Amino acid sequence: MRGVSHMFGLSKSTVHSCIHKVAATISTRRHSVIRWPDQTRQAHIAEGFAGESCLRGIVGVIDGTHIRIINILNGQPDYINRKSYPSVQLQLVVDDMMLITDAYVGWPGSVHDARVFRNSPLYHDVEDGHKLAEHQYLIGDTAYPLRSWLVTPFKDNGHLSQQQRRFNRMLSGKRQVVERAIGHLKGRFRRLRELMFHDISQICQFIMATCVMHNLCVLSDDDVSSFINFDDQDDMELENIFADATGGHVRRNALVAQC
Repeated sequence: MRGVSHMFGLSKSTVHSCIHKVAATISTRRHSVIRWPDQTRQAHIAEGFAGESCLRGIVGVIDGTHIRIINILNGQPDYINRKSYPSVQLQLVVDDMMLITDAYVGWPGSVHDARVFRNSPLYHDVEDGHKLAEHQYLIGDTAYPLRSWLVTPFKDNGHLSQQQRRFNRMLSGKRQVVERAIGHLKGRFRRLRELMFHDISQICQFIMATCVMHNLCVLSDDDVSSFINFDDQDDMELENIFADATGGHVRRNALVAQC
């Protein structure tokens, strides 16, 4: 902001105001750019994910990432995450092309991924029978609860069968697309490495604006993979804190049997 204000002869406060106005405007357009795929598009996504594998019906990968903020908002310790720095959570679902199909942001960094997920509109919509056909599902890591429509890896207790280990490896391979998407998002918009804002609404608007612009870049075939580091230093390995659903076990066991 200091460099821009100097270049254009503006005060830093004016540049700050312009940034938030633009971010707010872009954020209000998110529903026209970040859209849940219709049934036809879901079928194409499932084909893209399947490839030569036996995992049929995947229409998205879910994951969360921490967006570092400069200080604790309103002095609330809830924003301090497990790595001892303040952050807000961003939950994403992406398709096979790294296009964001659902974004949910704003929970404090100390909140578990599964709790953010359980409170998201996506969770309630799918639980109520919307968004996904019966044969379709999302995939996620072990931080998320197993559902009939959300498949997660087997927890490695040292006694997994060869089939279960193979299934975990295949699922891990499919999940890499969301890790790459997060890497692209934070690589394109490096301000996400640490937001120097103090208002939670402005923070959320800015993050959502970057998600919108990420999708515009993907749709425009803007390839930045050659200079983006995919390693998300803010990634945290968590275990699910909610009970898995019986339907989830049935779905996962059926998939293992097919493979």
